Amino acid sequence: MREHIYSVWRWIQKYERHLSSVALFAGFILDALTLRRVDNLYENSVLVSYFLMIAFGITALNYIEAGKYEREWVGRTYHILPLVIQFAFGGLFSGFTVFYFRSGSIVSSWPFIVILVSLLLGNEVLKKQYERLVFQITIFFISLFFFMIFFVPVVMNAMGPLIFVLSGVCALGLIGTFTYFLSRMVPERIHKHKKKLFFAIASFYFIINVLYFTNLIPPIPLSLKQAGVYHQITRTQTGYTASEETHSGLGSLQFFKNIHIKQGDPLYVYSAVFAPNNLKVDIIHEWKHFDEAIGRWVSVDRIPYTIVGGADRGHRGYTMKTNLAEGNWSVNVETLRGQIIGRVMFEVVYDDKASPLVEKVL
Repeated sequence: MREHIYSVWRWIQKYERHLSSVALFAGFILDALTLRRVDNLYENSVLVSYFLMIAFGITALNYIEAGKYEREWVGRTYHILPLVIQFAFGGLFSGFTVFYFRSGSIVSSWPFIVILVSLLLGNEVLKKQYERLVFQITIFFISLFFFMIFFVPVVMNAMGPLIFVLSGVCALGLIGTFTYFLSRMVPERIHKHKKKLFFAIASFYFIINVLYFTNLIPPIPLSLKQAGVYHQITRTQTGYTASEETHSGLGSLQFFKNIHIKQGDPLYVYSAVFAPNNLKVDIIHEWKHFDEAIGRWVSVDRIPYTIVGGADRGHRGYTMKTNLAEGNWSVNVETLRGQIIGRVMFEVVYDDKASPLVEKVL
C-alpha cells in the first residue's frame, strides 16, 4: 500500500507542471457550467470557498517550504498543494469571466482578458520559489479585488465611484490581513519579499483603478439580457410586444441590420438589463449616428431611465426616436458614467413602401 502511495507522489512530482494547468482549466469548466447570478447565495458561496482553498493552500505551501513541519506526510503534500491552489484560481477566474462577459461588450471587457491571459502565462513562467510567493499573493489580491467589485455593490445595493473605492479598500484590507497572518506563520519568508509584495499589490491596485475610471471594466453587476430595434413597441399587462421586420438568409446575420422606414417614422430600441435584488440605478440609451461627412460617430441623444433589480430576465424598458437620418446607427446601453452594458447597431434605409412586419413577445 505504501509503495503505491509513493508511486503516486512520484508521478505527481514528475507531471506537476502539466497537472497544474489541468487543475486550472478544470476550475474554469466547473464554474462556467454552474454560475448563473451574481447576487445568488450559492454562486457567492462557491467563490468564497475558492478563496478559502487558496488561503489554506498558500499558507500550507509556504509553511512546508520554510521547513516548519515535523511529520513526513505533511511534506509529501507539497506537490498536491499547487494543484489545489491552481484549481481554485481556475474556478475564481472562470466565474469572473462568466460574470464580466455578461456585463459588457467585448470592447469594455478586453482588459480583463489581457489580465487573465497574463495570469495564465505567469503561472507557467514564474517557477522559482521566491517569485512564486509574490506571484501567488499578488494573484490572490487581484482575485479579491475583482470579487469585491461586484460583491460590494450587491451588499450595499448601490453602484458608483465611491462603491468602487470601497471595493478596493476591502480587497486591500483582506490581503493585508492574510499577509499579516502569513507573516506570523513564516516571518522570514514574508520579510524577505515584503518590498516586492508591496510593489506588486500597489501596482495592480493602481492598474485596476485606472481601468475602472477610464470605463474599461464592464459595469458589473449589471448585464444585458436582451436588446433590439423595432418599428413599434406596446406595453401589455404581461410585458411588451414589438413589431419588427422579417430578415431571412444572410440579412439576419448582417452586422448593421437594415431597418426600412419612411422618412420621419419612429424607431424603438428595447433593452432588458439585469441588476441584483434591491439595486436601483439609472441607465442611458445613447443614440449615435455615423456621420459620413466627418467620418466619425456623433452622439444624437442620451435618454435616461431607471431600472430596478431582481428579475431574472432583467428590467425591461425602451426609448424612441423620430426623424432618424439614413445610415448607420448605434444605441449604447450604458451607465451614467458611460460604462457600456451592451449595444444595438442597425442601418436606417428610407423606403416609401411599408415593410412587412411581424409581432413578437419580448
